[in-house]
Amino acid sequence: MVGRAASRIANLPASVALVRAELARRRGDAERIAVFARQALARLTADDRALRLQVDWFLAVADWFGGRLASAEPALAGVVAKQGAAGESYLAVRPACDLGQVQRARGRLAAALRTYGQALEIATDGGRPLPAAGMAQVGMAEVLYERGELAAALDHAAEGIRQCRQLTYTLPLLAGLAVLARTRQALGDAPGALDAVTEAEQVEPSAAVVGLLDPVPALRAQLALAHGDVASARGWVQACGLAAGDPPSYPRERGHLVLVRVLLAEQAPAQALGLLERLGDLAAVQGRTGSLIEVRVLQALALAAQGEERGALAALAEALALAAPEGYIRVFLDEGAPLAALFDRLSPTGRRAPSDAASLPAAYLDRLREAFHPAGSSARAAGRRAAAPVPASMPDLVQPLSERELEVLGLLAAGRSNREIAEELVVALDTVKKHVSHVLDKLGAANRTQAVAHARELGLLG
Repeated sequence: MVGRAASRIANLPASVALVRAELARRRGDAERIAVFARQALARLTADDRALRLQVDWFLAVADWFGGRLASAEPALAGVVAKQGAAGESYLAVRPACDLGQVQRARGRLAAALRTYGQALEIATDGGRPLPAAGMAQVGMAEVLYERGELAAALDHAAEGIRQCRQLTYTLPLLAGLAVLARTRQALGDAPGALDAVTEAEQVEPSAAVVGLLDPVPALRAQLALAHGDVASARGWVQACGLAAGDPPSYPRERGHLVLVRVLLAEQAPAQALGLLERLGDLAAVQGRTGSLIEVRVLQALALAAQGEERGALAALAEALALAAPEGYIRVFLDEGAPLAALFDRLSPTGRRAPSDAASLPAAYLDRLREAFHPAGSSARAAGRRAAAPVPASMPDLVQPLSERELEVLGLLAAGRSNREIAEELVVALDTVKKHVSHVLDKLGAANRTQAVAHARELGLLG
């Protein structure tokens, strides 16, 4: 059988068509992906077995991007099985991670977690994980984040990012940094979240990659909204050419959902509802339960903003009914206080509750209620405050150290190098250098040794 590299050289026309299919994939153009994949197929010979598997992969991706998820899922599973049997670990892991995304889009978190676990096994050689294992780790982090398992998500994201840094294919690294940012934000580490997004923007700043594959630009806009910077988020959606009257597009859905949040922040719920109706209709037709849950959550917020409480509660109840079987948590919590207030009014026994609210699992509702209203401040934040050796006033400091700078200071005291600090905090080396510089400036130190000594004098290191 002709090897993969030899097959590419022997059949250059088919290989060129597949490169074009990959470029179309990055643009989110399902139709062109299929066109180029079929062009490659027409140029294959009986000996081009390796290229044929790649053609099958791109045709499955065309189904995925085109919203034909019921066809894409078994097609991708077939490609994974054949590539694995052929011993092509990298070329099995990539479609496996695509398969995980399709399963997540269909609202099948448990199936996606199994798929990523299988991909992790494929990418392990003699007990040693290969760099491709990072793609599976990132996928697992994304599922765990959705389920609210933040500590586990953080661990998988950090390991996935470490491994993905070794890949020339950079999109998994972007996804890893994005889920790291979301997890840090959920844990109250806003500076750390921005650090992760900033690094991701330096990895591949091209705006040509569609939002379905690169979540970073939309996430930057969402973080701006979380910090009350509506103008920056509005500027981003305008730069992307997004408008409330747009037709829905699955590959570009992330951007439209940011636009919806901008409209809600601008007190324009009617415009948001028009766009959400179209997004929801398309998601329902395509069987994208994951998207439909998020759309219903945002519809609930928009209806509540218009004073239509009964409709808002009905939309929220539908979102909860779709989310409960797979344990979705963050899609609700990430909307913050407005959704928490609406959730509190959704009592299964209350007069205003929709009829289907009574069928929602009590244990699931209890978990959400506890997550929305943890006792006092979060246990994590309380633990940090109790363990922190930093006096609240930070005496003798003109500018107090930020939480991230305190972490860096602790690692400096432990004798870590800049590179070791970057690996531990999962940030870029340049970011660490900036933090170290800020620490030295704020402590009035000329070098690390002086900084640590001064910090000890101030009681910053216990």
